[in-house]
Amino acid sequence: MPDPLSPKAASAAGFNHFIQQSSGPVYALSCLLLEKGARAEQATTATFAALHPLWLKDSLSGDGAAASAYRECIRQCAVLARDRSRCASGLLNWDDHVTSALWYGIQLPLPDISQILECSIPELKARLRGIREQMAAAHSALPAVHRPSAG
Repeated sequence: MPDPLSPKAASAAGFNHFIQQSSGPVYALSCLLLEKGARAEQATTATFAALHPLWLKDSLSGDGAAASAYRECIRQCAVLARDRSRCASGLLNWDDHVTSALWYGIQLPLPDISQILECSIPELKARLRGIREQMAAAHSALPAVHRPSAG
């Protein structure tokens, strides 16, 4: 039986707690980037497998742990994405798709997204404005649907 007070056991318990706290949001991001299914599950599993050695070296803790988890998830999803030039929406490039998923999908605050994407808040706001403009232009290009009046 392993010594429950050993640093290795304590580290494993801490990592298990980290996984319990982070796996839901990381899986949600994987689903937004890759769509639900085996690839999203694979990305989530690969994310925590990649983070485990960092946890054991004590280089993954505190406030930066969640940002590191999201950053690694994005990296894993990028590896699994078949065609990153255009995403499922067909409108956004990969970087804009990631930004949109974090802001509109996961609904993280701007400072958190800025930390994850390692960009300034003004740069992030400009990117989000560009995404909104692309989405609005795509929406206005759709044909109007005429509905009979209820009268």
